[in-house]
Amino acid sequence: MKATWLTLILLFITSLIHPGHWPGQPDLDQNPGRDAFFNSVSQVYESLREPDLSLEAFQNAMLGYRSLCSNGLVMNDSVITIIDYSRPSSEDRFFVISLKQNKVIYKTLVAHGRNSGELYASRFSNRTQSHQSALGFYITGNPYQGGQGYSMMLTGVDTGYNDHARVRSIVVHGASYATHQYVQEYGRLGRSFGCPALPPRLNDEIINCIKEGSVLFSYYPDELYLNGSPVLGSIPREGTASDSIF
Repeated sequence: MKATWLTLILLFITSLIHPGHWPGQPDLDQNPGRDAFFNSVSQVYESLREPDLSLEAFQNAMLGYRSLCSNGLVMNDSVITIIDYSRPSSEDRFFVISLKQNKVIYKTLVAHGRNSGELYASRFSNRTQSHQSALGFYITGNPYQGGQGYSMMLTGVDTGYNDHARVRSIVVHGASYATHQYVQEYGRLGRSFGCPALPPRLNDEIINCIKEGSVLFSYYPDELYLNGSPVLGSIPREGTASDSIF
């Protein structure tokens, strides 16, 4: 019964998405379905029962996911991953949500770039050699064995914000400095060159869960990004997205 109720809500959400401008931020105040859309998103968010995942992060992740589905970029629609960089690195802030089961299936630590900050990430960059994390939407690639062990490439699809990810070799990988033991000793995680580094014990299974064409969203409440993101600035066309939770 619960699954049926959620499906009806999600189908309703699908019907509320209307054509917008690409690229560029749509005038959401002129969208008559805006309030109903966010009300429905809030109901789905409540069903996840995950207070550490912020509503704003979830709302923006949903908007971007729908946009990417509309543009045919999502090959793996069974999951979506949200990194909430507004949380400190000492706390879980990497969330993998099953779109089939309607629940958070992984919740864990993740490191940010060394020049993004210490305990908190507050500086973000798309530049090579910046050693900072980059905000925005990514599409996950294929796993491989590299210098950091089992890893997965990310393709940034938010032009101007993270589209240099491949050139920068931004990948998901495991790291010994991304563990609770490290937090206990130093009060925060270690930091990467910009990669979202995960605890080694979970790295392989998370990569295998989200690989090959799923959406990963790096969130921070930065108004310049939220108002300027090409992905968030595109409202999907009706009837073009998948019938999953998003």
